[in-house]
Order: sequence, then structure tokens, then C-alpha cells
Amino acid sequence: WPLAAGRWPLAAGRWPLAAGRWPLALLVTLTLAALAMLLSIPPAGAQTTDYDADNDGLIEINTPAKLNAVRYDLDGDGAADNVGDAIDYAAGFPNPASGQCPNPGCQGYELTAGLNLAADYPTWTPLGTYAATLNGNGHAIRGMNIDATTTNAGLFDTLSGAARIRNLGIIAPIIRISGTGASAGGLAGVTDDGSIIDASYVRGGSITQAAPARRMGGLVGTHAGTIRASYAAIAIRTGDPCLNCNSNRAGGLVGRLTGGTIIASYATGAISVTGLTTHTGGLVGQVHQPAGNPPVITDSYCDLDATGETNCLGEVTGTAQPTSAGYATADLKRPTGYTGIYANWNIDLDGDPATDDDPWYFGTRRNYPVLWYQIPPPPAPPPYNPAHDHPEIYTNPRHEMATSCEVRTTGEGDEAVSTSTLTFDLGNYTRPLTLALSLWDGTHFRSLQSQNIAMPELRQEGQTATVEVATDPAQTRFRLDSEYGLNLVLGYADCHTDDPE
Repeated sequence: WPLAAGRWPLAAGRWPLAAGRWPLALLVTLTLAALAMLLSIPPAGAQTTDYDADNDGLIEINTPAKLNAVRYDLDGDGAADNVGDAIDYAAGFPNPASGQCPNPGCQGYELTAGLNLAADYPTWTPLGTYAATLNGNGHAIRGMNIDATTTNAGLFDTLSGAARIRNLGIIAPIIRISGTGASAGGLAGVTDDGSIIDASYVRGGSITQAAPARRMGGLVGTHAGTIRASYAAIAIRTGDPCLNCNSNRAGGLVGRLTGGTIIASYATGAISVTGLTTHTGGLVGQVHQPAGNPPVITDSYCDLDATGETNCLGEVTGTAQPTSAGYATADLKRPTGYTGIYANWNIDLDGDPATDDDPWYFGTRRNYPVLWYQIPPPPAPPPYNPAHDHPEIYTNPRHEMATSCEVRTTGEGDEAVSTSTLTFDLGNYTRPLTLALSLWDGTHFRSLQSQNIAMPELRQEGQTATVEVATDPAQTRFRLDSEYGLNLVLGYADCHTDDPE
């Protein structure tokens, strides 16, 4: 054998290591690589976890620590981007099961619960340049407090062209930025060309500047990607003190639009940013056109009353001249369906052009549009109390929908009225009942009288109860109760018409 014969280079003292000629950096890299390999192999008998339990290629996040670990895996493949980050990534995802994320492998992350960052991370450092999918699944992130001195600020510093963010809410973030020239938004400081944000929102909280040359937007600071079916309602303001706070770009949704796209979105956050050469707009502070990438704004609006602005767009440069209509608060709340200014808002988000994705819920004329996943389910009925409640009522499943629901709509646009005829099954209960009908207002079921709707005649006919009620077309979720003893929920009904006009 070469070793026995003394003919191996090491024995001859001719290996670079023996000669002292190996670069120190290479030695360190090899050592870290070996350590990472050891860390990635769970001890014999150790419990492993499949972090993609539903096998959709997205690693599941249900704690702040797991969200924080994403900063070490910005390409979303389920492993630390750098050898030296393996230990930090494992703090969020220890002992992953082999084979998690089926072919073609992990493609990003998804929330399986709402998160409150404040307890574990009193000051949040923005995640870096993210290049994968993050699906919020309708959950929201709260307690995000950022003090940024040099970086761009938001949940993410930057979304690269490969980033896909959808169904994600950011609630009441507090963002303070003091680095000259940085960009800040509730979701991301910067979005690159090719990135996509779908059906996401930021509401509550504030973005405050303390230095000049800012790009501040409720959702994104500097935007070159695509925003669809999203909104922002966050205050954007100049800090006090703010030394030489000039050359600012501030918008309710986007601070600076650099050739990007905004579709079927809106902004309502108050803007109070001052300074020389400052440009502000209710939707976008500055629209800039880079060569070959004209900006596009389609069916997107701002609330001039709420933002305090006179226009949705601040400074507009370049040959492309996108437009965005500004409206009063009442005008944005008045359509209660895909009609009027919202006629084109039922857009395709999943890439299947055969069906629209119905991303919005319009509520009543007291509500701005919100995203479909923000509407809570109806409350559960009260528990059965044998001392007061008739057991024969409870033989009927309490969550059954109405046995029939017919809707007819008269009038058009803002004058449209829907008349819903509902029939509820009362099960085995045939004795006379005092019945009441409630209407969902977007937050609670409330009596019709409290919503200025005349209580209709409600007829009990054997084992059924029939009622006819006229409301706005969007007010289509009802609850029938018995007023005997505890308020017994007899059934729910969710009526709708396929004709929004």
C-alpha cells in the first residue's frame, strides 16, 4: 500500500498541509462544512419532524422562531443558504425529516397560524432578499417593530424577481427608518421586477422617517414587481425631529413605482410627509419609468379623505402616464359587490383563466372592501341547557343551511336591492315559536332592526319557517333564532345572486 511503503505524499511531507501552504480560508470552510454535515444528521433514535406535513412543497411556519429562521433560507429550499448558518436555521427547524417536500422539493414557506413577533423579537430585523413563495393562508403577522438605520425596512428587506407572496396580512407594524436613501413598506422595502404580491394587506400601525431621501409605501417602499388585489391602511409620516428630511417619496400603497404593476388594489392610510422636493400621493408617491419597463396601474384607487391627499399619484415622470382615480370615503364603501368602480376586481390570481378567484368581500355600505379570508366564520350556537331548552329543537343539526334560499335582485348599481326568500327546517319542533332573524354585518350577527331593516313577517308552517327580507345585494348571511329560554340558533343561511348588477 502507498501508505505502508511510505510513498503517500503526506508521509513524504509533500502535502500542501504539511508544507503549511493550505489557505486558512479553505481550512475554515472545510471545517465548517464537516460541522454542518454532522449537525444535519440527527443522533440515532432522535425524533425527526416533517415540516411539510401536507406535501405541498411549502415548509410550515407556526411560531415566530420559524419565521425568523427563514432569513437563513432565502431561496426557500428547506436548508440554510450558507454553511455557517446551519445552526441558526436549525433553531427554527431542528431535526427535519428526510424526504420532506416531495419532488421537485421545497419551494418556500406557508403560515399555518397567526404570529405575534413582539414577545420573542421586540425589535424585528427585516428578512433579507427573499426569492421563494410565502403563502400566508389568510393568517396575519402582528407585533412587528422595526428600527432600521441602514437597511430597507419591512417584513422583508427585498423581494427578488422569484418571490411570490400571497394571502398574507401585516397588522399594526411600527417601522422607524433613519438610513438615508432606504425604502420602507409594511410588507417589503423593495420589490424587484418579476416579484408578485397577491391578496395581501397592511393595516394599522405607522411608518415614520427620521432622515432624507425616503421611499415609503404602506405595502412596499420601492416597487418594480406586481401587486394584485391588495390594500394598505397604515399611517406614513415625518418623524419629529427629522433633520433635513427632503427628497421623499411617500404613497399610501407604494412609495416609488419604478416600472411595476398595480392591479385592483387601494390605499386609505393617512400621509403626513413634508420636506423640499417631496412627492406624495394617496396611492403612489412617485411614478418613475425606467427604460423598457413602463409602469401600469389598473382599477386601483385611493381614499382622498382618509389619506389627506389631493391626488392618488404624486410625481409622474416618463412618457407612460398611468392614472389612478381618487374617491371620497363614501364612494369607496358604496359598491357592495363587483359593480361600479369594482366591476373589474374579480380577477384571476391562480393562473387558471377559466375561473375568477373572487378575492374580495365587500360587506355593507359601512365597509371598505376586505379580502375574502378576513371574514370570520359565523359564531357557534350556544351550548344546550336542559333546564331551559327544548331538546326536540336540538334533534335538528344546528349548523344546517336553510333548506331553500331564493334571491331576486331589482334595480342596478347603487340602487340595487336583493330580496331573499329563506326556508328553515325546524326539525321535530312543531309548537308555536317566537322567531327572530339576524343579519351578518361583517363582524357580528345583529338584529334587522339595529340595521334599519324592517323585520319581515316570519311564517311558521308545520316543521318549517319561511321569511322574506330585502337588503343590499351583499347582505346575504342570515341567522334564525328562537327567543325561547336561551337564544337557540336554529340555522344559518348564506344566500347570494350570481348577477352582481
